[in-house]
Amino acid sequence: MTPNTDSQTTPRVRLERILKSAVVLSWDELMTDPASGLIHVEYQAGDDGSLDFLKVWASTIWGEWKLVCEFWVQPLWSHTTGVRFAGEYHSAELARTLELATGKDAAFAGEPNLHGLIQVFPPTEVEHKDERMIQTAPENCVCLPMEKHAAA
Repeated sequence: MTPNTDSQTTPRVRLERILKSAVVLSWDELMTDPASGLIHVEYQAGDDGSLDFLKVWASTIWGEWKLVCEFWVQPLWSHTTGVRFAGEYHSAELARTLELATGKDAAFAGEPNLHGLIQVFPPTEVEHKDERMIQTAPENCVCLPMEKHAAA
């Protein structure tokens, strides 16, 4: 009989789901008009499927994109680890969620070597409430079963 490891018992959430949730929860902090605009999350997963980096871009005018922030998991000569906001942007909620989602106990499922892009539209009040319920407890940020969110 083989012993259970954390990876066998910890439910895994798709990386895209975590990133979308982080954006929805921080939407009001990032966008000047909560009812309009668009946010893109560009990300790169490493060999093991874990997040290497991400960049968040916002658009309030069609065709014009502004860098909101960068998040790097590993330090390199050109940047430090963690969240770095650009210009007038800042979101404590986004920074907190990204740190939790990529911490040492992160249990998300990402595809190895994937370069992806997520597009997030202005969330409805219901979407805000749903995401708030999901992430009320820090451990829920990365440990909810995927089945509950298959429609997302």
